[in-house]
Amino acid sequence: MSDDTDLLGTPLTDTERALLAAYDDLRALLGHDLAPCAGAGVRAALAHLGVVVTDLGLRYDHLLDDGV
Repeated sequence: MSDDTDLLGTPLTDTERALLAAYDDLRALLGHDLAPCAGAGVRAALAHLGVVVTDLGLRYDHLLDDGV
């Protein structure tokens, strides 16, 4: 798998790339020292976007390992 394909090797669309970028940005925010309300919001958003990314076969991560 590369950054240009999904888990099955199909090339990503521009929309799928945008979804992955948003997902990666949210994951990166988890590593910051956020206010409790911001951290909770980021985890909630990441949980929902994680379902989308997984359902589309773009990436599979164990978000529970990250406290999501």
